[in-house]
Amino acid sequence: MFSAFILLGLAATLGQILFLRELMVLFSGTEITLGIALASWLIGTGLGSMLVKWLRKIELSYFLLSFSFLSLILPISIILIRLTKPIIGIGEIPSIPAILTLTFPLILPYALLTGGLFTLGCECLTRFLIEEERVITKVYLGEAIGAGLGGLVFYFILCPYFQSLQISLYLSLLIVIYGNFQGKWIKQRTLKIINFLIMIILLVAAINWKVLEKKSRNWQWKPYKVLTAQDTIYGQLTFLKNPNQIILYESGLYTFTYPDLPTIEYSVHFALLQHPKPQRVLLIGGGISGSLNEILKHPSVKKVVYVELDPTLIKLGSRYLPKEISYVLKDKRVKLIYQDGRLFIKKAQEKYDVIILCLPDPLTAQLNRFYTQEFFREIKDILDKKGVFCLGVSSAPDIIGMALGEFLRSVYFTIKNVFPDVVGFPGDTAYFFASPTKNTLTEKIDILIRRLKKRSIKVKYVQDYYLQADLSPFKLAYFRSVLEKKKQVDLNTDLKPRCYFYSLVLWSTTYFPALRGMVLKLHSLKLSHCLGAMGIFSLFLFCLRRRFNTLPLLNAVATTGFTEISLEVIVLISFQVFYGYVYHELAGLITAFMIGLAIGSLIFHKYSFQPFIKWLFFLQVGLTLVCFLWLGIIYALYKYNLILHYTPLFNLLFPLFLGCTGTLGGMQFLTASETYRNLGKTIKETAATLYSTDLLGSALGAILTSLVFLPLLGIPATLILLAVLNLLAFVLLFFVDQTP
Repeated sequence: MFSAFILLGLAATLGQILFLRELMVLFSGTEITLGIALASWLIGTGLGSMLVKWLRKIELSYFLLSFSFLSLILPISIILIRLTKPIIGIGEIPSIPAILTLTFPLILPYALLTGGLFTLGCECLTRFLIEEERVITKVYLGEAIGAGLGGLVFYFILCPYFQSLQISLYLSLLIVIYGNFQGKWIKQRTLKIINFLIMIILLVAAINWKVLEKKSRNWQWKPYKVLTAQDTIYGQLTFLKNPNQIILYESGLYTFTYPDLPTIEYSVHFALLQHPKPQRVLLIGGGISGSLNEILKHPSVKKVVYVELDPTLIKLGSRYLPKEISYVLKDKRVKLIYQDGRLFIKKAQEKYDVIILCLPDPLTAQLNRFYTQEFFREIKDILDKKGVFCLGVSSAPDIIGMALGEFLRSVYFTIKNVFPDVVGFPGDTAYFFASPTKNTLTEKIDILIRRLKKRSIKVKYVQDYYLQADLSPFKLAYFRSVLEKKKQVDLNTDLKPRCYFYSLVLWSTTYFPALRGMVLKLHSLKLSHCLGAMGIFSLFLFCLRRRFNTLPLLNAVATTGFTEISLEVIVLISFQVFYGYVYHELAGLITAFMIGLAIGSLIFHKYSFQPFIKWLFFLQVGLTLVCFLWLGIIYALYKYNLILHYTPLFNLLFPLFLGCTGTLGGMQFLTASETYRNLGKTIKETAATLYSTDLLGSALGAILTSLVFLPLLGIPATLILLAVLNLLAFVLLFFVDQTP
């Protein structure tokens, strides 16, 4: 029976990882998806646990049959997620309401069953044990061990070599085979037949997984033709083709179209024409879109360093893009480096005349780190005194609305806070140029045209007649007035990603103008407001404690769930901020947390923690200290960048912290469970109530942390908020009524 709980943990963790990866592609790679998906998962699991509480009769056959249905639901859900992509629209950034509306029903069936199986397992296990005291502990321990095992298998074996749908089918087949193997416990013949039919269906599907993979990918990106869709450790690369163009999406986020000469010419030549004689150029991203070819048209250029994160991108680009794109990489002037652009700049010793950032808008935390004050300072350190830095973000050529204006001002003032000379050009893409020396840059179109003609560069769209129209004095003046409308705005920093917030508001509320205005008003939210609201809520619980004697205990469980999932989201975002990609590390970080839960369960199982209420005090304080510990770690990483150069140490730090956090969480949940049982509650009632309370608290934490606290308050303030929340829960525990 214990093996069933290990398999349940394995299925839950692998399912969660697969859902998160597929949903990130569905919703264009935004980390907001992580919070909403985790919240949906936790709500569904909590509801499943509570629903079982109301079952009058529980049979072991229900437990095993639920396993079989779980196996069938997983691959179906993965395919349904892919089928949803055309409904949202290819290339569209979905709105927050759309993400909320779609995520929950996609995850709910699988989450309901995993939650229900926990409570079912606790009740069924009582029939095999003489002593019922540690039933919940055994189930929780088995699930935690399986979860940690599942994460390790995914990280080291499945992720590098298998596709998501393939993994889901193999996992489902394992689950249903296990159900058939344990079929001796099922007395009803009908249930045996159902179980056997499910096994046959999954066996056929697993054998033909390549056919399902191809068809589901074609459905996902309809009406485009899918050239390839490949998972790498950095994300999912999808090359699409229409009759005249090839389009690249990275983890569902639009990257570039080839050929797209207007965009490529403007992004490259504007920057190089700002410099009188560019010789050393650094290009961050976008090289295989045609940018490299345009850079090398300038006769003075002697060296181009092209930094790209994912080697697979170059490999696939060389295969599916025209030959001239890959041939340019063999040019003696080009040096290709596979590394995260931010880390490359931190370590760079060479000075550059021109640095061009050719990346998408800061729609994700991973991308936002290339638009922060800290990044611009690092750029300034490796620019020549008369050097030029250029970046482009989405804009509007004529009328700039409120949300777009806030976004552009955030970018502009963040650059201006670092560089003394900043110039902006309007258009569908707004280009910002910066230099460490005043009066280096120019807005005069005549100067740019003169340099263009002198260099004898063959271009199609960067021509005098286009420039005179697109960059007329009137348009330049209007754009400048938009940027200077406010004297100052909140700067975009690594630890407080304001651009990330504004870009989310801008793109994810496109079809909800009323919602956009409401969300923009939240930008004035402060830590003091949140602390005040928490204090009022705690006072409310204090007043209700006499009527509901278990309320302080349930609040402690919910607070722990809230804190644990919030710390998980914070660590994931922190990894994005400092290292740059989390797609592959999702499995490793989640695994570390699950292993921590298993360790916490083992410690509780081996040692006596009586009196339980006393240990609850210690554990709640421990969670408070953990929040302050990560705050200190964040500031150490932020201040001492040399730590980032020691990759093994850095890669160990994040999972080790999550493992410690999970250990505290596992011990706290089981301690609270035994405290609740001592109040005279049954095993089924205890498992259902506390498990669902923990999960619902976690769901609330995932939503508030990803949607509100991190974008508006930043990482340090969110950690302070969590620490105070646990202190308030600690105080309320003094008022727990321990009378059965």
